Amino acid sequence: MDRMEIIPIVLERETKSFNLYDNLVFNKNNIKFQNGDLLIISSKYLSISEGRVKKLDDVKPGIESINFSKLYHIDPKLMELIIRESDEIFGGLYGFVLTSVHGILSPNAGIDKSNIPSGKVVLYPKDPYNSIDILRKKFFIDYGIRICIILSDSRILPMRIGTVGIALACSGFEPIIDLKGTKDLFGNVLRFTSQNLADCFASLGVLIMGESNKSTPVIIIRGTDLKLSDKKISYDSLGIESKFDIYIRGLSLNRQR
Repeated sequence: MDRMEIIPIVLERETKSFNLYDNLVFNKNNIKFQNGDLLIISSKYLSISEGRVKKLDDVKPGIESINFSKLYHIDPKLMELIIRESDEIFGGLYGFVLTSVHGILSPNAGIDKSNIPSGKVVLYPKDPYNSIDILRKKFFIDYGIRICIILSDSRILPMRIGTVGIALACSGFEPIIDLKGTKDLFGNVLRFTSQNLADCFASLGVLIMGESNKSTPVIIIRGTDLKLSDKKISYDSLGIESKFDIYIRGLSLNRQR
């Protein structure tokens, strides 16, 4: 990666289903995609394209969500969606529930109320890995080019202020560099270390996209020298089960004492 070029793509604001592929290919910036390009796409932008927008007034909360809403001081209708969307619920505090969705630790199941009309929320994509894999293959079928895609979202880290980026899904390249067995500067053999390229580039994408009103839901990074691959990737490729996670398991064991 001697030199990388970052190309933001400014697109029209969307609030309902649309054709994501057409928006990318026929962008008003007239940017042409090249072989080896890395596309970082906002997860919210993909969600909206797939119609994953819910009007809270249309949601009927059940008994469980009403009870949880009282415990965590969350709108019962929002709580109902959180329960529906979550793979696991670990606990919470005032206004937030800590959940797992698509193998990612996420507050409130990743449900977002920003940059969408009042009274509506955006859910995570239903099957993010499959969605971007199909998108990547369209570029190859139509233009004969192999691209990489990362679906990015912003996230807060434990005991840190502010957001960074995380890869909700990726496709078209090897996302993990396994460094186990290599040596550090002092000759010590690394036993556990690996590098998550997908999350590293997702953070760069979130930095360029911004968190408020930049209307830049997609960026291209050119010159990454990523190892291209057509291998099927799933959340198992990037994540670990909660029972093996140092944060979840560590805090759970601490509560049991």
